Amino acid sequence: MLAAARHNPSPNLSEITLEKLQQLTGSSNTLITIDAPLFGSVMIFNGRVLHKGASYVEPEKIGNSIGFPAYGQILAEASRFWIVDENGIRRRKCREDMAKLLEEL
Repeated sequence: MLAAARHNPSPNLSEITLEKLQQLTGSSNTLITIDAPLFGSVMIFNGRVLHKGASYVEPEKIGNSIGFPAYGQILAEASRFWIVDENGIRRRKCREDMAKLLEEL
C-alpha cells in the first residue's frame, strides 16, 4: 500500500492558489468561478480576478468588513469550481479534481 502511494501521490489540496488559477485562465480561454457556500464566490478570467461592481460592494470592504471575505478566504473554503471553456461548456470540479488539474500545469 505504501509503495502505491509513493508512485501515485494524491494532490495536496492546499496547493490551490489564486495565482495558479490566474495562470490557468491566463493560458487558456476559460472562466473559473470559485464557489464557497456561506462565504461567497470569486470569478477569474484571462488571468484576472473579476471584481464585483461598486454598486454591489465598495472594493475597500473586501477582506476588511463582515460579510465580504478576502478572496484567499473564499478560495480556502471553496468546495466547487465551475469552469467554462472556450466552447461555452460548463463543468463542475471538486477541490481534489481542481488540485489535479492545477498539478498538470
